[in-house]
Amino acid sequence: MGDPALNISYKVTMDGFIPLGLWTKVDGLGFEYQVTEYREGGVNGYMHKIIGPVKYTNLRLSRPVDSTSSMLMMWLQSNLIAVIPQTMSITAMTAAGEEITTWNLAGVVPVKWTGPSLDIMSNNVATETLELTYQEIIG
Repeated sequence: MGDPALNISYKVTMDGFIPLGLWTKVDGLGFEYQVTEYREGGVNGYMHKIIGPVKYTNLRLSRPVDSTSSMLMMWLQSNLIAVIPQTMSITAMTAAGEEITTWNLAGVVPVKWTGPSLDIMSNNVATETLELTYQEIIG
């Protein structure tokens, strides 16, 4: 049995070569099947369950603003010109920079970006959040 993943950081790469930096939080990685219940006439003991298509949840990445935020903005601006679904790799990293595991997503498209709240009177860390939609998790 491997060591438990200490969720230190997540390295994100688009199409295998566009680095979007390290992220501290990843939410929404998952899917669910649509289940339709079907009642057959004369059968009262159970209902048939028809498994339908898979629905993938939107993915939200969050992190403190850093030097790679400019790469993220360039990638987002390229999507303003033409939205082209891409592949994304999310790699869980240890504090020493060792890779723990990787999730690969296909058909990735950005749907929302939220920048930091710019308030000099606040002691909060400036964070950014990226929300993406994707078509499937691939091997």
